[in-house]
Amino acid sequence: MRIDVLSVSKSFGAKKVLERMTAHITGGSITALVGPSGVGKSTLLSIIGGSAQPDHGEVVVRHDGCDQRPAPALVAWVPQGSNALPHRSTRDNAALGALSRGCTWNEAYAAGVIALERVGLEDLADRDARQLSGGELQRLAFARALCAERPIILADEPTANLDSANTVILTRLLKRLSGSSTVVVATHDPLVAEAADAVIDMRELARRG
Repeated sequence: MRIDVLSVSKSFGAKKVLERMTAHITGGSITALVGPSGVGKSTLLSIIGGSAQPDHGEVVVRHDGCDQRPAPALVAWVPQGSNALPHRSTRDNAALGALSRGCTWNEAYAAGVIALERVGLEDLADRDARQLSGGELQRLAFARALCAERPIILADEPTANLDSANTVILTRLLKRLSGSSTVVVATHDPLVAEAADAVIDMRELARRG
């Protein structure tokens, strides 16, 4: 699912965050948005995800010859931290993604098992989320996104609170996701940028705008 960002501008009060930004994100790829805090990475993610609207310009999602506007129903979010339910099991938390697309509990349970295997947490399926490490919680967030089966995955600084060993694990996981979804990651981390298929330097886009 290709994403075209076309001359997008966004301000919050008097502060211009994005100004006439244009970028093209290839479907089935991993794209890293890089740049310092305040350059608009999270804002652009929100606009791509349909949870915020640009002041000017547009984002077009293109798939199988059809163009559509961004919509939350197309997107699975991976936040910084996992937003996990602490007193529910790892499997239950992963299954929430499948429940969000209308699966029955049995279907969601089965999807959760498969997703945990994909992120390497199958041995912790019955453990409460509050017992997981920071790196495990971040992998759980990806498992939940996989269960949602959305064509777009948006991740906002997923390695910000992780050490280098867990960052490497997450970057390998990102590479395995390539092809099944269009993944866009806002990051400061050079390891994540190196793992991406494409890198968009938000500062460069701002200069062009």
